[in-house]
Amino acid sequence: MSFEERLAGAVREAVRGAYGIELDGVHVERPNDPSHGDFATNVALANARTFKRNPREVAERLVEALDAPFVRKAEVAGPGFVNFWLSPEAVWEEIRAVLREGRRYGRLEPSGHPMQLEFVSANPTGPMTVAHGRHAAYGDSLARILQAAGRVVAREYYFNDGGNQIRLLAESVAARYGELYEREWPVTDPEALYRGEYVGEIARAMSEEHGHRYLDMAPEKALPEIGAFATSWCMEDIKRTLGRARVHFDSYFNEKSLYESGAVEEVLEELRERGHAYESEGALWLASSRFGDDKDRVLVKRDGTYTYMAPDLAYHRDKWERGFRTAVDVLGADHAGYPPRIRAGLVALGLPREFLDVELIRLVKLIRAGEQVKVSKRAGTFVTFDELLDEVGADVARYFYVRSSHKTEMNFDLDLAIRQSDENPVFYVQYAHARISSIFERAGTSPEEVGEVPAGEIAPEERLLALELLDFPRIVQNAAYRREVHPVPTYLETLATRFHQFYTVHRVLVEDDEVRTQRLALCAATRTVLAVGLDLLGVNAPEKM
Repeated sequence: MSFEERLAGAVREAVRGAYGIELDGVHVERPNDPSHGDFATNVALANARTFKRNPREVAERLVEALDAPFVRKAEVAGPGFVNFWLSPEAVWEEIRAVLREGRRYGRLEPSGHPMQLEFVSANPTGPMTVAHGRHAAYGDSLARILQAAGRVVAREYYFNDGGNQIRLLAESVAARYGELYEREWPVTDPEALYRGEYVGEIARAMSEEHGHRYLDMAPEKALPEIGAFATSWCMEDIKRTLGRARVHFDSYFNEKSLYESGAVEEVLEELRERGHAYESEGALWLASSRFGDDKDRVLVKRDGTYTYMAPDLAYHRDKWERGFRTAVDVLGADHAGYPPRIRAGLVALGLPREFLDVELIRLVKLIRAGEQVKVSKRAGTFVTFDELLDEVGADVARYFYVRSSHKTEMNFDLDLAIRQSDENPVFYVQYAHARISSIFERAGTSPEEVGEVPAGEIAPEERLLALELLDFPRIVQNAAYRREVHPVPTYLETLATRFHQFYTVHRVLVEDDEVRTQRLALCAATRTVLAVGLDLLGVNAPEKM
């Protein structure tokens, strides 16, 4: 239990004892100004109508009634705030707890229904772009944070390996394949073809494996095989890139399997039987407006082909049948209209409305020398995620991607990303970890060998560092609850700053054994939390820099 929770409980007891009132919400937080205490509450002001007394008078009485042995001092401030200072004994006991728990610090045991997190899911029509990289970094980091907060999470990548974009990829590759043998391949629309250099790579790989056999076949027979080869090539390329970025998936799901298993037709038949699908203008419609959508949606077009709604409903119903009771899809901001439509269809199939939730990720812009690096996947001039990893590395890429909220557009500053100085935030945080490692190397010991930590007095810089460390579990829980990743790097940068401030003022390896042990304990705890926090972001914690 955090100090905020313990203090909130003690304040509730004080209110009950002094006034006989039961309060549900007691807000305790760390003040921005350390002179206002380690923690503070506005309970007297926030509940003035309930107390029907002067808030300052209420605050003074609560201080008198407070029973909290871990608090060294409590005093009233301003119109009715109460500020609390923890005892040194309580602070050092919590530092001991961090050392005992080690890499488990801030983690809860898994519990509750399993949830599925689907992210990236880029079409297998080419390499991952820098935009996909943001999805990958956010999704993988969120999964790590949710698991640290005790959620049971499965990560899945959905490959859209059916539909028109795969036919277009097949034609694009076939055209380049024909060029290798100075043959022309008939295409539907030459202007619509994918033109990236990777198309030529696929064509050459296909030629090396199969020679000119597809040119000796009828185009309508060869094209599905070319499409399958090209799709497989792109899938493997995407998986390699994800591996470089330390992004892990528990499963990969192929859209094509929904057609092959009959799952799409089963869903359509069930919607008909439930009376939620109807024929009109030669098409099959879902009566989604009955379930919260702004209008009805087409499931099967007049030409007999499916819209994206049909396989997507089958796919999400499959998630439910696999035992997941929460499904979170991470999608691009251009999919803002998607959730109400799919959710309406799932409710029509009898699934609970709260089963599906969606996180929308805004665009990312690459900036170099103050100018945007333009991207265009169709024209083949886009910057791939691989190219970004080549330039800045996985640590920097992942950290920069999640440093700002996924709900806002971000500028990825390439000049800052390659800078190896404390201006670079990931370098700044990693350097704090490396600096602590060098302290233990000079001390001739390890963080695991700190020993029993004495509960002596604690200097202001030590106290601020300790309080920051003890805030880590709350940061993780809140980030998981809000499905936000950026609070973690924000916290790590603050923690690194607190450590550097502490280290600037206080020598660690002093002659006094008690002080030396205390400061080594603070260093060891800081090193642990930095490493755990960086790991939540998929970033390494180096021993040397």
